[in-house]
Amino acid sequence: MKTSLKIIAAAVLVVTHWQVHAQTAGTRLIRFGATQISPQVTSGDMTAPSFANTQTDVGKDTQFSGGITYMYTDNLSFDIPVALPFTHKLYGAGALAGSGQLGSVKALPFTIFGQYRFNQATSTFRPYLGLGITYAYFFDEQGSSALTATTNPGGTPTSLRVESKFALTPQLGFTFVLNEKWVLDTSFSKTLLKNRTSFSTGQTIDTTLDPISFSLSLGTRF
Repeated sequence: MKTSLKIIAAAVLVVTHWQVHAQTAGTRLIRFGATQISPQVTSGDMTAPSFANTQTDVGKDTQFSGGITYMYTDNLSFDIPVALPFTHKLYGAGALAGSGQLGSVKALPFTIFGQYRFNQATSTFRPYLGLGITYAYFFDEQGSSALTATTNPGGTPTSLRVESKFALTPQLGFTFVLNEKWVLDTSFSKTLLKNRTSFSTGQTIDTTLDPISFSLSLGTRF
C-alpha cells in the first residue's frame, strides 16, 4: 500500500513538474501534426481578351506540418509554423464553371506569430490569440490544356505566374496538457491575402484568396 502511494505521489510530482515548466518563460515547444489550407476565393474577372465573367477557384490541400514555440514570458510567445509545400488545384468559375482543372500551383507560407496565452503557465488548458506576418510564396505553376483552350485556343500552351505577397494572419488556438510528456495543440487562422495571376497570353486575374488554415498537432518541451 505504501509503495502504491509512493508511485502515485511520484506520478503527481512528474505531471506537476511538466505543467509548471511546459509553458513558462524561456521554454520551447516543438510540435508535429497536419495542417489543412482552404482558400476562401472571391475572384475578379480575367482581363480581355476573354469571355465575360471568366473567373477562377482554388482547391484546398492538407500536408504534414509542425512548428516551434518560444515562451518569451509566461503569457507572451512567438511561434513559427512549418509544413511541406501545399499543392492547390486551380479551377474555372463563373463563365468557366464546369470546365475542369485549369492548372495547379504549389504554396509555401512563411509565418511568424506573436501570441498571447491565457490562464496560468501551470494550467492544463491554455487558449491563445495570435497575429502573424505571412509571406505567401507560390511556385511551380502549371497550366492545363483547358487553360490553353480558354486563353489561347489553337496556340502554344499557356503558362501562368501566381504573385507571392506579404499578408496579415490573425489566429486563435489552444494547448492542452495530455500527460507528463505531450501536449495537444490546435489552431485556426485566416490569412488576409489578395494577389494577381498573370498568363503568358498577357491576361491577368485578381483574386482574394483569404485562406483558412486549421492545424492539429502533438507537442513536447525541449
